[in-house]
Amino acid sequence: MVELHGWITVRESYKVDDEGKNISIIVRRIEEKISLLGWDTNLLDIRYYNGTPALSIALFTNRINESINQTFELVKFVCREAKGSYGIIYMYDDESDKAFDEFKVYIVCKGKICEKQDKFLSPLMQKVYQK
Repeated sequence: MVELHGWITVRESYKVDDEGKNISIIVRRIEEKISLLGWDTNLLDIRYYNGTPALSIALFTNRINESINQTFELVKFVCREAKGSYGIIYMYDDESDKAFDEFKVYIVCKGKICEKQDKFLSPLMQKVYQK
């Protein structure tokens, strides 16, 4: 099974004085991308919290499939459109040849997404399931 959990605070720029010029247009574009996916069983949602847009992601699937690929394509889109966005995505894939007992962590920051090693929940069996 694959689990994917994440959040991204959507910001137009990482420079404070640039913020807000086009954020409503950017959010509308993200919402359009989400609606084109037509998901009904997973969470992929953008909402405003205290005036700040944030993307929430929760996805459970049997294996790596098109939903996972679409999620990362959406995140790359957010990185291109809203370079000041930041957030984190955790993914666990128990069928992975290389990391069947580990979470992968993806950091979104300054227009990029990069993979990092998880030190909090991995190895999963040792940290979560054993006493």
